[in-house]
Amino acid sequence: MSAVLSPGISGGLTLDDSRPPPRRLVPPAPPLPASGARRSRLQPPSSGNRGTGIAVVVGLHVLLGWGLSSGLATKAVQVIKKPIEMALLTEPAPPPPPPPPPPKVVKIEPMQKVAPPPAYVPPPEIAPAVTPPPAPIQVVQATPPKEPVVVAAAPAPAPAPPPQPAPAVVKREISLACPGYEAVLASALEEAIERVGIRGTVQTLIKIRGTQVVEVTPQSGPKEYYKYVQAAVKRMRCTAGGADEVQVALPVIFS
Repeated sequence: MSAVLSPGISGGLTLDDSRPPPRRLVPPAPPLPASGARRSRLQPPSSGNRGTGIAVVVGLHVLLGWGLSSGLATKAVQVIKKPIEMALLTEPAPPPPPPPPPPKVVKIEPMQKVAPPPAYVPPPEIAPAVTPPPAPIQVVQATPPKEPVVVAAAPAPAPAPPPQPAPAVVKREISLACPGYEAVLASALEEAIERVGIRGTVQTLIKIRGTQVVEVTPQSGPKEYYKYVQAAVKRMRCTAGGADEVQVALPVIFS
C-alpha cells in the first residue's frame, strides 16, 4: 500500500490513495423451500395443452381405423393364409451290419493209438565173482633125462571109397500172378486200420489152389489184425502156372 501527494484544483495538495476499495460482505442466501412448498407454488396446467393432447390421441385412433378398413387387415390375413410348404426329410438308411465272420473250421485229427511199451524186465542179478584161492606152489624136482623111445610107424590106412553121387534135383519153374491184389487188400483192410489203430506188419503164408486162396496162416505181427488179414487175403484171385498148389509168403503192412 502507497500514498502519493498530487496538486489539487484549488492549488492545494491532495492525498492520492491507490488502495483498492474495501470488499462488501454479501449476506448468505436463504435456504431452499421444501418440496411441498414448491408444489404449492406450481401453477395448474392450462386447459389449452390438455385439449391438444386429446386431439392427437383421437387423430391416431381415426388413422388406425381407416387403415384397418382400407385393406391393411386383409393383406395381413392374406399373408397369413399363404400355404405353408412342408418338406418331409427322409432319414438316411443306416448302413447294413457287417457280415458275420466265417465259422472257424477246426480239423479234428483222429487219435493214433500207440502200441504200449514192452513190459520192463529187470536185468538178472550178477553174482559177484569169487576169486579162487591161490594155488599152492609145487616144487618140481629135476629128473634125469630118459632114453629116447622109438615108436614104430603105423600102417597106412586103406583108401576111402568114393562118395556116392547126390540125387539129381529136378527144377520146375512156377509162376504166380495176383492182379490188383494191393487194391483188394487196401479196400478190405481200411476199416480194420481205423478200428485197431496199430502200425505193424503181419507175415502170412498163403496156399493157392487153382485161382483161389484156400488157406491163410498168419505167422507174426499184431494179433489184432489176424482175422481181418485172413478174410482180406481170401478175396484175392491168383493164377499159378507150373503147379496145382502153391505156397507163398505174403507180408501185409499196416502204416
